[in-house]
Amino acid sequence: MTTDSKSQTGVRVTRIHSHFLAFTLLAAASLPAMAAQKVTQILDNNGFQTLLFALETTGLASVVDENRVTLFAPTDDVFAETADALGCADAVDLATRLLNIDVNGTDALSYVLTYHVYLGRLKTTYSILSADTLQTANGELIATGVGKGGLFVEGIANAEPSNITTDGIRAQKASFVYAIDSILLPIDPAGVCAAG
Repeated sequence: MTTDSKSQTGVRVTRIHSHFLAFTLLAAASLPAMAAQKVTQILDNNGFQTLLFALETTGLASVVDENRVTLFAPTDDVFAETADALGCADAVDLATRLLNIDVNGTDALSYVLTYHVYLGRLKTTYSILSADTLQTANGELIATGVGKGGLFVEGIANAEPSNITTDGIRAQKASFVYAIDSILLPIDPAGVCAAG
């Protein structure tokens, strides 16, 4: 193959590539944009049914759907493990018991849930880390940092930080959901499941 035929082949390949790229861009532009889901839909579709149940039980589901929030979301497994560690029958038993405890004029379940909500958008893990502390919807602070498990958030009553285990999942209203590996605690849960 001569140098001239090599350069002609390169030109043909470049033209084919350009036409393919133009077709791809045109096809993508003609597709309807995928609408972001509500926060509650993300929870329902991604292994956060216990958190969704708790938000619905306390009337907070509409709050996270109707506002721009960043939600630090414990998975179903985290709720089950926490309930077991505290001596509750299951996660529903834990939620029910928290509903019946008063903390600062509200039920403890709502108080704990709003401790997982930052009223605003934190669309990257860098934005979480650079915050150092975040004021949550219940008025209390959570700390942010980097540890052995990566980026974390930590509640004031947590013995260990809660690792952020996923990138943020974008929801409607420019909200974001981050999975975490433990429940953020604004109160000491000791004894919650001890009484009958």
